Amino acid sequence: MKSKILFTMVIIATFLKTSYAQDEPRQAINICAIAIPLMNIYVVNYEYLYHNRHGLAARIEYAPKLKDADTKGVALAGVLNYRWHFSSKLENLFIGPYVRYRYVYGSGIAGATNYDFSIPEVNLGINGGYRWVSKIGINILIAAGYGYSIDKENLTPSNSDVISVFSTFKNANNSMIDAPFYGEFSIGYAF
Repeated sequence: MKSKILFTMVIIATFLKTSYAQDEPRQAINICAIAIPLMNIYVVNYEYLYHNRHGLAARIEYAPKLKDADTKGVALAGVLNYRWHFSSKLENLFIGPYVRYRYVYGSGIAGATNYDFSIPEVNLGINGGYRWVSKIGINILIAAGYGYSIDKENLTPSNSDVISVFSTFKNANNSMIDAPFYGEFSIGYAF
């Protein structure tokens, strides 16, 4: 499956490079290279560079199989990211603020009690990174950041057993629940 995705991206990249050739790439679309095999998270992002040094990036995250302690969940997230680039090229260092909205939901069993949960979360932070772009448009992006998370746990029903089991689930999935860290290592195509 991963090789099919990579092959499809190379074919699209080759087509776009020959069809829409320009001096410097102003846009990039990437997938997170390590999130799929290591964390079972699917991440796609897009960046558009405008007015020479200003980048606007959008990111979508999907984690379909969060689990632990008889609890299963799904996480969806969207990220908007402003990036100020140190030069007028897409290939360079950048820094900027981001805002992420994440929604985690699912269900579990605590003793004899079935329960449902949801956690809406907003994360505000700052991040920086570097994008490398090859002559044919293949690009690699590395970014890291940190922010402040605001979330609200909704447990139905809520009792001490449910809270204990849910706490174990949260600790096992701390990269997707109440996580103020922003990280990215992605590969894609710049055009």
